[in-house]
Amino acid sequence: MKITKRPLRILFIIIIGVFFIDNAVISYGVNQESTPKVVMVIINRVDFYDLYNMPQMKSIIDQSSIALMNTRASGRNSEFKSYATLGWGTRAEAAQNTSTFFRLEEETTGIYERRTGDLFEEEGIVNININLLIQQNLRGEYGAFPGILGDLLRKHNYRTAIIGNSDIENEKSRAIGLIAMDSRGYIDDGNVSEELIEEDNYSPYGIKTNYSQLLNSSIEVYPKGDLILIETGDTNRLDRYKDNLSTSLYQHHKNNILSNIDDFVGNLLNHIDINETLLMFVTPYPSDYAAAAGERLTPVIIYDGGLNQGLLWSSTTRRPGIIGNVDIAPTILSYFHIEPTNMIGRKLTSIPREDAINHIHYLNKRVVNTSLQRYRILYSFAIFQMLASVIALLAIVFKKRIHKKWNTPISLVLLSTIVAPFTLLILPLLGIMSLLANYLLLIGITGGFVCSLYALGRKNSLNMIMYASFLIMIGLIVDIILGQNLIKNSILGYDPIIGARYYGIGNEYMGVLIGSALIFTTTLIERFKLNKYFIILIYIFTIAIIALPTLGANVGGTITAVVAFLFTSIRLLGMKINSKKLIYIFLSMVMVIAVIAFIDLFIMENQTHLANALQQIVEKGPVAIYEIIARKISMNIRVMGVTVWSRVLLIALAILGVLFYRPVGVIKSLANDYPNIAIGWSGIILGCVISFAVNDSGVVAAATTIIFLTTSILYLIMNKTTLE
Repeated sequence: MKITKRPLRILFIIIIGVFFIDNAVISYGVNQESTPKVVMVIINRVDFYDLYNMPQMKSIIDQSSIALMNTRASGRNSEFKSYATLGWGTRAEAAQNTSTFFRLEEETTGIYERRTGDLFEEEGIVNININLLIQQNLRGEYGAFPGILGDLLRKHNYRTAIIGNSDIENEKSRAIGLIAMDSRGYIDDGNVSEELIEEDNYSPYGIKTNYSQLLNSSIEVYPKGDLILIETGDTNRLDRYKDNLSTSLYQHHKNNILSNIDDFVGNLLNHIDINETLLMFVTPYPSDYAAAAGERLTPVIIYDGGLNQGLLWSSTTRRPGIIGNVDIAPTILSYFHIEPTNMIGRKLTSIPREDAINHIHYLNKRVVNTSLQRYRILYSFAIFQMLASVIALLAIVFKKRIHKKWNTPISLVLLSTIVAPFTLLILPLLGIMSLLANYLLLIGITGGFVCSLYALGRKNSLNMIMYASFLIMIGLIVDIILGQNLIKNSILGYDPIIGARYYGIGNEYMGVLIGSALIFTTTLIERFKLNKYFIILIYIFTIAIIALPTLGANVGGTITAVVAFLFTSIRLLGMKINSKKLIYIFLSMVMVIAVIAFIDLFIMENQTHLANALQQIVEKGPVAIYEIIARKISMNIRVMGVTVWSRVLLIALAILGVLFYRPVGVIKSLANDYPNIAIGWSGIILGCVISFAVNDSGVVAAATTIIFLTTSILYLIMNKTTLE
């Protein structure tokens, strides 16, 4: 089959076409030319159900743009880190002892001067442990800049203010200052003193927020401040006190607190000019009860007097109704027409939607449900895959002791391990929430597909592998082109609660796509003797699907795909791999990444992780490269210790090791019988190595890729006539 220019033209048209496909909808920017003030009210450790049952808040929510917010910070999560992340636009480090904010008075000024060498002549509020906070973030994973929001506002002559605290007994809790402070730990105005608390023997810790004083302080500061933050406080106290309360008493206190906050919000609205003010309600961190139930996404509400109503959206997540906590600071800056720097978040926009609150409730339920089921089902699948592979290996090694009648059922079970990812991809179409039902559907649908493939394949082992790998490959490609709606909701996709990825193709399915593409294409050549240049076109198309910012948007996957596919292509064309070819492969990889980076930086309106990383490198210099590499190494080490996928990878390597020795010569014989498939296997091995090296969770991608290697080898050996 001679290659012509026609397939090249068709491929070019397809790639250009899918590049311009984008599932973003028309949205309205929530920033207004006439908005000179931002008031943020912190109601921590609550959810949308709590807020929507408060009369004043219900009225506001119905006229606002709303979203669920990911609360992930640097390292292990805590509420202090979440507060800091809100203000710094990057996942941050913070703790109780570095959230120590006090009014500048004689004693406080002396402590601050002694610790920093700086002297403040003006009044305000200051973090006396600012240097300790800076050191914490220098050791952090993301290199956050403490106080960057305050610095940028101050540079443009805007004033900051905070009112309120979450103090308990002898412990000061004033994390709200982390959001508004500048790099010196300084805030222009406000009140965080004990006068905002009143004694109440029936409240947690015997104290509660003095809402009258909180309102008076807010009214006093409002004319003078541009960014004003208000901490309601009592919900924090209740959550810390919960172990001392029965469930019913906890709920009783919670109802009282929410009623008091609702009254405060109503009174606050009477004293601010909503036409001149953007009002935000933010929950930095979930309650312990919510977190234990898996509900870690928290409410964000932006109210501008009803001008924009619907769902919040940002290019960080590209998912209407789900945003990142890193998006809050850039959004605040956008209202003041300030360009954010040293932040990875993006400003929020509003997408009109009439039933926004119902959508949020459903979205939260679905996300939490998928997140909770994710570990159990994926763990079960991984165990099943390992058992199927080990059983197949034993059947091969001890073939003389096992009756031939078991070969077919074992082969079909083995084949189901590469069909199951397709079932997991399409399960969201059924909208089933039950764990048991999803287990049964996974087994039933996978079994149905395997039986269908068995019938279609006419018992030809190459047909079976080719059809199975094509099924998952084409399923992923179509879904990515159409907006990744199946991947986003799949148990084998990514989890917005974890927040490692929100769009494109994740490492799990990236490994599946590369592995299935290599097996399908090389089996296709083996079966039909196709022109190998046509196969190379498939590789180029698949790279585009993984790489383009509007589609897969996976940089590590792009590197893996380019190296694995180009290596395989060179070998398919009969050329030897030498140092010169390796240089070509490396340069090709660099060129593809450079093209994608150019598209992302200069053509795309909504930039991806790659553009963010490049901007961080430009702003921070070589230290940003070090942070990225260190974070990837740290993540891989951490993931290897906790994920079942590391065992899948190790078992696969062990199986390959055994097959090289027993049965004697079986791998060599298989490679001689299927030389093109053997080349695909070598591409998978290289892909696993590259994927492991360049991805945050490389062990996951390597494991899902190697499944196609071990399964196809074991399947072909079991169906090889010499073993029958």
